[in-house]
Amino acid sequence: MNALYAVPSWLLLFVAIVVAGGLAAGGQLAVRRAFPRVDFEQFNTVSGIVLGVVGALFAVTVAFIIAIVWQEFDATSQRSAHEVAAALDLWHVSRGFPQPLGGELRRDLVGYADLLVNDEWPKMRTGESSASAEALLTKAYEGVARFRPANAGESNAQALGLQYFGALHDARHQRLDDNTSAISPFEWAILWIGAVVVVGLCYLAGMPNVRTQLVMTAAVGAVIVAMFVLIFELDQPYRGDLSVAPSAWSDFAGRHRAAL
Repeated sequence: MNALYAVPSWLLLFVAIVVAGGLAAGGQLAVRRAFPRVDFEQFNTVSGIVLGVVGALFAVTVAFIIAIVWQEFDATSQRSAHEVAAALDLWHVSRGFPQPLGGELRRDLVGYADLLVNDEWPKMRTGESSASAEALLTKAYEGVARFRPANAGESNAQALGLQYFGALHDARHQRLDDNTSAISPFEWAILWIGAVVVVGLCYLAGMPNVRTQLVMTAAVGAVIVAMFVLIFELDQPYRGDLSVAPSAWSDFAGRHRAAL
């Protein structure tokens, strides 16, 4: 699967449509040639009813799955933004710590952003994560946890810092979990079974003009596989061309590096 995410989404869509349309039309032609004496037009009434029922169930299933992956893709983008927001809050809270802790915390945050952009995001395209980013975040977290406040202001800064660190840590692991969760093979099997049945029922229909019927069957196969490509691209929000980009982390590092 990871190899397919390396293919540009437009190219994957084009190839999938061509292949699916060709196979659907080829299957229709093969059935016609295998049963040359069968008058498929006599099956139109029954096959139309069955195709309407099966097609409706299949369309509802595909629409439901597209809605789920689309909502999850949007939620993933929002959770990624929350992670950056927690880092920004930590940056501001770091002003309440004395030196050298405050300066070290700000450097660690910029270093963490750089690691996400240059190390973790590329690794996430193959389902991996950055051990260096995890280690740096843990180091900064422990530094704030071990700090002994000397006054009420420092105590408040520590409490807020630990709160924002918790939010940052949780958002990070939610992001990594989003990158490993996906539609199960069982669900993909159901989709493909539905696609094969729908296209197969098209073979039982008959039209006087065979070429027109081939075009219509190819169109059905092409539309179905186009929906599958959309599901595939949205299902892994950190891997394909449509993936969530680390632009917010790049902006964070760029804006705050000069303030170190």
